[in-house]
Amino acid sequence: MNKSDRLMTCNRDWTGVTILTKKGRHVFVNHSQIEEIRLGYFTVSKIFSKKVTEKIEIRVKGVKSPVIITKPMDWDRFDQYKREISKFASDNKIPLIDIE
Repeated sequence: MNKSDRLMTCNRDWTGVTILTKKGRHVFVNHSQIEEIRLGYFTVSKIFSKKVTEKIEIRVKGVKSPVIITKPMDWDRFDQYKREISKFASDNKIPLIDIE
């Protein structure tokens, strides 16, 4: 991944989110397509260990599995993603669930 690639970007007028998929495709999701956004924790299991990390979960209407972005995916920008997605949710009246 290049330094300029971001996993998630809110557009200029705060009406949509562009998400980079695992296959390297950019997918645009409009605010009306998003059911809810959850901020919480995620357990990453490896062979002999489990680590708990932060996550952003975006539930999109009509899609079974949510979009999940975890802190290890982009350590440097994760806190910025959380701030942006929180502002995006409040501006567009999308339910933001913060799981502590």
